[in-house]
Amino acid sequence: MDELNEKVPCRKTQLQDLLDLMGEDDEPLPVSVFISGDMATGKSLCVNTVLQYLGFKHVIINCIECYTPKIMYEAILTGLYDNQLDIKCDSLWELMNNLNAYSAEQTRYEPIVLVFDRAERFQNMDQSIMSTFLRLREFCSLNICTFFITYLIYDNFYFKTGVRQPITMYFPNYNKDELFKIIFLHQKAFVRHVTSYHIVDHGIKEDLERPELFENFLNAFLSVFYRPCRDLIELHYMAKVNFAKYCEPIIRNEIKSTDLPKLWRHIAPILKVSLELLYLRIHTSTPATTSAGTNNESTELQNLNFKNTLKEELLSTKAFAQSFELPFYSKFLLIAAYLASYNPPKEDKRLFMKNHGKQRKRMQQVKAKAKITEKLNTQLGPKVFTLDRLLAIFYAILEEKTGLTSNLLSQIATLVELKLLAGSKEIDLDTPKYKCIVGYDFISAVAQTVGFNVRKYLYDFI
Repeated sequence: MDELNEKVPCRKTQLQDLLDLMGEDDEPLPVSVFISGDMATGKSLCVNTVLQYLGFKHVIINCIECYTPKIMYEAILTGLYDNQLDIKCDSLWELMNNLNAYSAEQTRYEPIVLVFDRAERFQNMDQSIMSTFLRLREFCSLNICTFFITYLIYDNFYFKTGVRQPITMYFPNYNKDELFKIIFLHQKAFVRHVTSYHIVDHGIKEDLERPELFENFLNAFLSVFYRPCRDLIELHYMAKVNFAKYCEPIIRNEIKSTDLPKLWRHIAPILKVSLELLYLRIHTSTPATTSAGTNNESTELQNLNFKNTLKEELLSTKAFAQSFELPFYSKFLLIAAYLASYNPPKEDKRLFMKNHGKQRKRMQQVKAKAKITEKLNTQLGPKVFTLDRLLAIFYAILEEKTGLTSNLLSQIATLVELKLLAGSKEIDLDTPKYKCIVGYDFISAVAQTVGFNVRKYLYDFI
């Protein structure tokens, strides 16, 4: 068990549950297991690691690559027969015949596991395919189990006829401490990434390799990024990008690696700008720089490049947003989501209704308006809002009249899938909640494409 925990950190409970489900080599496997959880929560890694540890024969089918039933059937048989290339299978009936023929060749009751990764793609296929795989044991004489790995919960899959209920497992998101531990394991890779873009003296390289430096950076990084993002892959990428910027003043001998307050003042505005680039993967790489004192002209040039990096990234963000090919109503839904995330709910009547009545100014309201920049709503990050509030703001800012159709609601789901909106994890099924995770520069660029003035409807700018 210790070996598994080293390969898959922070997933001890889930690994133990999988081992308990699989049992020993001579025990019957469960018929089917359905594993759900958000992206980058270790679902596939845990399953693959456990199967390799137990030594069970298994076939991993990526449902994105196997986009038709025929390709999927042939991938299953190819994996069972150790990559024989002449296998043809066009239907479920042929697949069952081949599986029964394979069982006749077996000398013992060997455990076999089929792993369907990205199983949400079954929704685009005939319902009979997934329902058959859920009860595959009944159609062949094999000790076979099917795993379905997806970010959707089982209730999202609808079957017209009754199906066998699988064993369900849920992988929760990593908490802040777990994310810190996992990213910290890649400290050496982060340092190698920095030194590959800079020519670093031996003494400075030793400072960069100090665990305390990377630990301080991660604490600062997660304090900004943990709230809007829990995706480990995206956090790992953004941490690598920002760690290089965190180390640049150290490489230029402008700030010592032990001077934490100056390092924080240096990286804080960079992290705020990077937060607007979350999920966009827009980054301007800098060429290799020399250490301090080697060449004054090259140092000044690199300083100029460093100062211009944030401006270039913001311009690229606007260009990316303006070329974003969203439908007309999706753009207004995204704008409405941004307004709902960054405006207090009690101000909706004042902002979006023409006849909202007169409002008497009180001393508390005057003092509240005298907020410093750090306390503005647009600086504090997005707030969660309900679907009803999103639709109310959408209809308030949309000039033309349109009905509430299934197509309109599906566009909200598309915005969530594109990582422009985030769905709340603690939601009531009757009242889904969301928050907008794009920045002001991005949303203003989208608003320009439809001729909408965002500042007019933001409470911070009134």
